[in-house]
Amino acid sequence: MAAGTERVDEIGATPQDKRRGRLKSGNPSGDFSKAARCCAKTRRGSACLGPGMKNGRCRLHGGLSTCPKTAAGIERIRHAVTKQGRYSMAQQADQRYLRRLVKQTEELLRAMRT
Repeated sequence: MAAGTERVDEIGATPQDKRRGRLKSGNPSGDFSKAARCCAKTRRGSACLGPGMKNGRCRLHGGLSTCPKTAAGIERIRHAVTKQGRYSMAQQADQRYLRRLVKQTEELLRAMRT
């Protein structure tokens, strides 16, 4: 019997054997090296060889969003992009109101002087 075979029997399964199982990103279980490749073009110009997801791209080159399709999803996105602060709609309305008050006050003071 070869020396390498005895060593495997003593240690048990190799780390690679333990990794076999369910993979993330919808790929079939088993060895990730057998999963479909991403093949997106990298900065170097070569193809990315990362394991692909259901859409055919890897987790780094997943592609553009397909946008929400349901009314609830659209409403959630609408609330998520609401600006808060200097350029929000509420802030702009407050600024318009204050400008109008200042203008009315100036006109009232001018009228009182004459």
